[in-house]
Amino acid sequence: MKLINLKLTNFKGIRSFALDTQGGDVSIYGDNATGKTTLFDAFTWLLFGKDSQNRKDFEIKTLDASGQPIHHLDHEVEGVLEVNGRQITLRRVYKETGTRKRGSAQAEFTGHTTEYYVDGVPLKEKEYQ
Repeated sequence: MKLINLKLTNFKGIRSFALDTQGGDVSIYGDNATGKTTLFDAFTWLLFGKDSQNRKDFEIKTLDASGQPIHHLDHEVEGVLEVNGRQITLRRVYKETGTRKRGSAQAEFTGHTTEYYVDGVPLKEKEYQ
């Protein structure tokens, strides 16, 4: 399996980032707290739904300056992989859900949902796995 590229959108503080490896070897290095682990977390979340420490329940959301989650953002990771000579695009999107009560102007936050896509086709979680 080769990683061709990896795109992050609003994932753990990274607003937008694209890593284009073209299937080659890549070294990622930098100072502490510059996003190295976040890239690895994004890749493992895309494939397995867990972070690099094997935790399912970890903070994906982008935080504001005071450390609070920014609401109404989609948090997304997309990766193009080459498997047995064939390219496949995987995409996972983490979203807030809400319901709007009758007479209310705004929806009330009710939880989160994750959407799964393979080559642009939406799938259920079990099909994605």
